[in-house]
Amino acid sequence: MSVSHLPPQSVPAGAHRTQRSACVNRPYNLSWRLLGVTALLLTLATSVVVGGIAALQRWQPEMIVDYKLEKSAERVTSGLLYDATGRPYKLDVNQRVEACYQVLTQDCVYRVLDMQGRVLLASDGSDTAFTAAGAGFDPAATRLSLLENNMRAEVLTRRIEHDGRPMFLQVMRSDRLHRITLDDGTERMRHLTLITVVACMLLFSVVVVATLHYLLKPLRRAAVAMASIEPDNLSARLSVSNVPRELTPLFDGFNLALDRVEQGYRQQREFLADVAHELKTPLALMRGQVELGDLGDRSMLLKDIDQMARHVHQLLHLAEASEQHNYLIEALDPADVLTQVGEQLARLARSREVRVAFIASDEEQRDLINADAGALSVLVKNLLENAIHHSPPGSTVSVHADRFSLSVRDQGPGIEHDAMPHLFKRFWRGPHRRDEGAGLGLSICAEIARTHGWTLHVTNTHPGAQFDVRFARSGPG
Repeated sequence: MSVSHLPPQSVPAGAHRTQRSACVNRPYNLSWRLLGVTALLLTLATSVVVGGIAALQRWQPEMIVDYKLEKSAERVTSGLLYDATGRPYKLDVNQRVEACYQVLTQDCVYRVLDMQGRVLLASDGSDTAFTAAGAGFDPAATRLSLLENNMRAEVLTRRIEHDGRPMFLQVMRSDRLHRITLDDGTERMRHLTLITVVACMLLFSVVVVATLHYLLKPLRRAAVAMASIEPDNLSARLSVSNVPRELTPLFDGFNLALDRVEQGYRQQREFLADVAHELKTPLALMRGQVELGDLGDRSMLLKDIDQMARHVHQLLHLAEASEQHNYLIEALDPADVLTQVGEQLARLARSREVRVAFIASDEEQRDLINADAGALSVLVKNLLENAIHHSPPGSTVSVHADRFSLSVRDQGPGIEHDAMPHLFKRFWRGPHRRDEGAGLGLSICAEIARTHGWTLHVTNTHPGAQFDVRFARSGPG
């Protein structure tokens, strides 16, 4: 398998950049950032409001004039009082509006006319309607721009009714009153906007600080829980009770990561315990042979050393197969791997008088899969070697592979039903094993398949057994 090793004191090229990045990306205060963003948004909103009013005042003043005239007409229409004959005789409005009509007789005027244009009621006491220069009353002229007392004035004419009696209402506002009102309103709007922004900032600051203090309580509890997690105490988990919904995925993800870490740590401890147990016996035998000196059997000692070397070699394969980062995934043809492994095991097959038959794929195109070439070679070698050892002399081992699956079938006695659950366990060896392995070959195959995202299963075919590996559509992510 493809495994990269770094010198003990070597530093990756990007480590210095990572350290500089860590120094630059310092933790920030969430409260201050929220307050800053809110202050910016409120300032932008204030600028938009004030700028909009200024733009409207500069480029669309007639819209403001129309709005003011319409509001004055609605106010007068709703405040008119009528006598028994249906003639208006008084305007009932609030004191501010009434003072405007009584004092500003040249700037703010209303007149109620009959259908012939005769004045029925006027705030300035006039008996004539507002008309264009040199023309009579025209009901169709709903908007007039006049020059009254050397001042420009705007007049709105609206048709009104009372108890089925139609009349006309005229309201006038001078340009002088319009400028005064607009300047005063703009100034008040500025002051009101600034006061609103300051008040909102103060209120929001209090709310943000209080809310974050409450919402970050689960994170503070989680920090305390994280501090208690140690290699000997990996069972601790973060509680998700009384945790905001937005933080629940973070806590769940951290707990799942702890589950994986605990499982890996437990597997490593079990692995080390198994290794110590398996190596203890051959080491004791070798020590006994050495202590015997000339009386010891040198060939037996070499055999024990070879067996121990095989165990260590398989243990290294198993450790590498369990780590996904050891793999170099590339597109390859499984048939090429089968050919190479077949050449390596041809001598073993001849010594066992077993024939190995490679079944070609029906498809003409190359069957490429995503896998690590070394890992796939180890998997095929272990499966094929296992099949050769369990096949009787004169039998055939059939091997087939395409881009979907890989299968190895022998013609041996098959696998006992009681042995099926233990087949892929580490260091497990069946009672009828003919080779001198450590019981790690199938465990290595299972780890390689799992890390690649493949599935490995075995079935009895009578005669023999068949191991099938189903490839994933892509390599491990």
